[in-house]
Amino acid sequence: MHIQFFINERDYKSAALLAMRKRSNISALDYYGPYVVAVIWIGASIIPNPFNNYLQEPADLLLTLGVIPIFIGVLALRRRTMQREYRKLRNLHPLQAVDFDNSGLRNSTTDTITRTGWTIYSKFAEDKDSFVLFHAGSVLFFPVPKSNLTVPQADELRNLLAAHMPRA
Repeated sequence: MHIQFFINERDYKSAALLAMRKRSNISALDYYGPYVVAVIWIGASIIPNPFNNYLQEPADLLLTLGVIPIFIGVLALRRRTMQREYRKLRNLHPLQAVDFDNSGLRNSTTDTITRTGWTIYSKFAEDKDSFVLFHAGSVLFFPVPKSNLTVPQADELRNLLAAHMPRA
């Protein structure tokens, strides 16, 4: 199977968020952590408990809604970090011409040609925007955006990846 695609910043961010959710339980906690903290913070502020004197006094809106700027700030820092990562990964910027076969994949760009076997990758994940191939023993991943794939190509790629590695 041969596919060609560019990985833009939006595609990388989508793939990085998918990788964060699916790599492991700890990385999923990193992804969902800000949401959990915001829900617990607001819940602790409006549900009667010893920390808010069992709501005998009016709820302090600054305390209750104070998590919202923190939550937005954490998500903004995450977005900025992903932008920096994408800029550093110069090998993802040129046109990617990838050939998938039973022995692995061959990635050709204007700069390099790389041939890797399936043993390099530990598992894969998929969402509506991209496929992600996780490198074994590291935090690296290889994104394949679906925006340049037709439905039959996406199905063929899914079947090929499922035949050679487990789904995350």
